[in-house]
Amino acid sequence: MKRNLLILMFLLFSITQANCQKVKNIRITEPEFSGTAVFVNDTIGNGILLEQQTATLEEGFVTLKYAVKYCCSSVFADTINSQFIVRVPDNSINPNDVISIIKMNIENTKRTWKISNPETVEFKAKKYGTSSYIISVPKFAIGQYGIYFKNTYTVNLFGVKLIKENF
Repeated sequence: MKRNLLILMFLLFSITQANCQKVKNIRITEPEFSGTAVFVNDTIGNGILLEQQTATLEEGFVTLKYAVKYCCSSVFADTINSQFIVRVPDNSINPNDVISIIKMNIENTKRTWKISNPETVEFKAKKYGTSSYIISVPKFAIGQYGIYFKNTYTVNLFGVKLIKENF
Protein backbone atom coordinates (compact mmCIF):
# COMPACT_ATOMS: atom_id res chain seq x y z
CA MET A 1 0.00 0.00 0.00
CA LYS A 2 2.77 2.43 0.93
CA ARG A 3 4.63 1.53 -2.24
CA ASN A 4 1.57 2.28 -4.42
CA LEU A 5 1.00 5.57 -2.61
CA LEU A 6 4.64 6.53 -3.12
CA ILE A 7 4.44 5.70 -6.85
CA LEU A 8 1.22 7.72 -7.17
CA MET A 9 2.80 10.73 -5.42
CA PHE A 10 5.84 10.51 -7.71
CA LEU A 11 3.64 10.41 -10.82
CA LEU A 12 1.60 13.39 -9.66
CA PHE A 13 4.78 15.34 -8.91
CA SER A 14 6.19 14.50 -12.38
CA ILE A 15 3.00 15.58 -14.14
CA THR A 16 2.89 18.83 -12.17
CA GLN A 17 6.52 19.59 -13.02
CA ALA A 18 5.93 18.90 -16.71
CA ASN A 19 2.96 21.29 -16.77
CA CYS A 20 4.92 24.03 -15.00
CA GLN A 21 7.88 23.99 -17.37
CA LYS A 22 8.38 27.40 -18.93
CA VAL A 23 10.52 26.19 -21.83
CA LYS A 24 8.66 24.27 -24.48
CA ASN A 25 10.36 21.84 -26.81
CA ILE A 26 9.11 23.41 -30.04
CA ARG A 27 9.28 21.40 -33.26
CA ILE A 28 7.66 23.74 -35.74
CA THR A 29 9.12 24.08 -39.21
CA GLU A 30 10.62 27.42 -40.21
CA PRO A 31 8.42 29.63 -42.40
CA GLU A 32 9.11 29.05 -46.07
CA PHE A 33 10.10 32.59 -47.09
CA SER A 34 12.20 35.35 -45.57
CA GLY A 35 10.13 38.16 -44.07
CA THR A 36 7.35 35.87 -42.84
CA ALA A 37 6.39 34.91 -39.31
CA VAL A 38 4.27 32.27 -37.63
CA PHE A 39 2.58 32.30 -34.24
CA VAL A 40 3.58 29.31 -32.13
CA ASN A 41 0.18 27.98 -31.08
CA ASP A 42 1.43 24.48 -30.31
CA THR A 43 4.77 22.72 -29.95
CA ILE A 44 4.44 20.64 -33.14
CA GLY A 45 3.25 21.46 -36.64
CA ASN A 46 3.41 24.58 -38.75
CA GLY A 47 2.16 27.28 -36.39
CA ILE A 48 -0.27 29.93 -37.62
CA LEU A 49 1.04 32.07 -40.46
CA LEU A 50 0.60 35.77 -39.67
CA GLU A 51 -1.14 38.11 -42.07
CA GLN A 52 1.49 40.00 -44.06
CA GLN A 53 1.10 43.47 -45.56
CA THR A 54 3.29 46.20 -46.94
CA ALA A 55 2.99 49.42 -44.95
CA THR A 56 2.35 52.71 -46.71
CA LEU A 57 3.57 56.13 -45.67
CA GLU A 58 0.91 58.63 -44.58
CA GLU A 59 1.16 62.24 -43.53
CA GLY A 60 -0.68 63.23 -40.39
CA PHE A 61 -1.35 66.74 -39.15
CA VAL A 62 1.98 66.88 -37.30
CA THR A 63 3.62 63.50 -37.73
CA LEU A 64 4.47 60.95 -40.38
CA LYS A 65 3.13 57.47 -39.87
CA TYR A 66 2.93 54.07 -41.48
CA ALA A 67 -0.40 52.38 -42.13
CA VAL A 68 -1.73 48.98 -43.12
CA LYS A 69 -5.21 48.10 -44.35
CA TYR A 70 -8.03 46.77 -42.19
CA CYS A 71 -8.59 47.43 -38.52
CA CYS A 72 -8.00 44.03 -37.03
CA SER A 73 -6.13 40.81 -37.55
CA SER A 74 -7.69 37.37 -37.67
CA VAL A 75 -4.73 35.78 -35.80
CA PHE A 76 -4.61 36.31 -32.02
CA ALA A 77 -1.80 35.69 -29.55
CA ASP A 78 -2.22 35.44 -25.78
CA THR A 79 -1.37 38.26 -23.39
CA ILE A 80 1.43 36.28 -21.71
CA ASN A 81 4.24 34.03 -22.94
CA SER A 82 3.59 34.30 -26.68
CA GLN A 83 6.16 33.04 -29.17
CA PHE A 84 6.74 33.61 -32.87
CA ILE A 85 9.11 32.08 -35.41
CA VAL A 86 10.38 34.74 -37.79
CA ARG A 87 12.26 33.91 -40.99
CA VAL A 88 15.07 36.30 -41.92
CA PRO A 89 17.76 36.30 -44.63
CA ASP A 90 20.54 35.80 -42.06
CA ASN A 91 20.07 34.88 -38.40
CA SER A 92 23.66 35.72 -37.48
CA ILE A 93 22.64 39.41 -37.22
CA ASN A 94 21.35 40.81 -33.93
CA PRO A 95 17.55 40.40 -34.19
CA ASN A 96 16.96 43.85 -32.64
CA ASP A 97 18.74 45.38 -35.64
CA VAL A 98 16.32 43.89 -38.18
CA ILE A 99 13.04 43.23 -36.33
CA SER A 100 10.77 45.34 -34.19
CA ILE A 101 7.43 44.47 -32.59
CA ILE A 102 5.17 47.51 -32.69
CA LYS A 103 1.82 48.29 -31.11
CA MET A 104 -0.59 49.84 -33.57
CA ASN A 105 -3.39 52.36 -33.28
CA ILE A 106 -6.73 51.57 -34.90
CA GLU A 107 -7.99 54.43 -37.07
CA ASN A 108 -11.27 53.66 -38.87
CA THR A 109 -10.39 50.88 -41.30
CA LYS A 110 -6.62 50.81 -40.85
CA ARG A 111 -3.86 50.30 -38.31
CA THR A 112 -1.15 52.95 -37.93
CA TRP A 113 2.02 53.72 -35.98
CA LYS A 114 4.29 56.74 -35.78
CA ILE A 115 7.55 56.64 -37.68
CA SER A 116 9.51 58.84 -35.29
CA ASN A 117 8.47 57.22 -32.00
CA PRO A 118 6.65 53.91 -32.41
CA GLU A 119 5.40 52.07 -29.35
CA THR A 120 7.59 48.97 -29.34
CA VAL A 121 7.47 45.76 -27.33
CA GLU A 122 10.58 44.19 -25.84
CA PHE A 123 11.28 40.62 -26.84
CA LYS A 124 13.87 37.91 -26.42
CA ALA A 125 15.15 36.09 -29.47
CA LYS A 126 17.22 32.98 -30.13
CA LYS A 127 18.40 31.44 -33.34
CA TYR A 128 15.95 28.86 -34.62
CA GLY A 129 16.74 26.48 -37.45
CA THR A 130 18.99 27.68 -40.25
CA SER A 131 17.48 31.10 -41.04
CA SER A 132 15.02 32.07 -38.31
CA TYR A 133 14.63 33.42 -34.81
CA ILE A 134 12.22 32.27 -32.17
CA ILE A 135 10.90 35.39 -30.50
CA SER A 136 9.41 35.26 -27.01
CA VAL A 137 7.30 38.03 -25.51
CA PRO A 138 6.55 37.59 -21.81
CA LYS A 139 3.65 40.04 -21.67
CA PHE A 140 1.46 41.92 -24.15
CA ALA A 141 -1.27 44.48 -23.57
CA ILE A 142 -4.50 43.77 -25.45
CA GLY A 143 -4.46 45.38 -28.91
CA GLN A 144 -3.17 45.10 -32.48
CA TYR A 145 0.53 44.48 -33.20
CA GLY A 146 2.95 43.89 -36.02
CA ILE A 147 6.36 42.31 -36.44
CA TYR A 148 8.04 44.99 -38.53
CA PHE A 149 11.13 44.32 -40.66
CA LYS A 150 13.23 47.49 -40.43
CA ASN A 151 14.93 47.19 -43.83
CA THR A 152 11.60 46.85 -45.69
CA TYR A 153 8.02 47.98 -45.25
CA THR A 154 6.89 44.41 -44.57
CA VAL A 155 4.74 43.85 -41.48
CA ASN A 156 3.40 40.57 -40.10
CA LEU A 157 0.18 41.38 -38.25
CA PHE A 158 -1.60 39.87 -35.26
CA GLY A 159 -3.90 40.82 -32.42
CA VAL A 160 -3.54 40.12 -28.72
CA LYS A 161 -6.36 39.06 -26.45
CA LEU A 162 -6.75 37.07 -23.26
CA ILE A 163 -6.95 33.50 -24.55
CA LYS A 164 -6.65 31.51 -21.33
CA GLU A 165 -6.79 32.28 -17.66
CA ASN A 166 -3.43 31.87 -15.99
CA PHE A 167 -3.48 30.95 -12.33
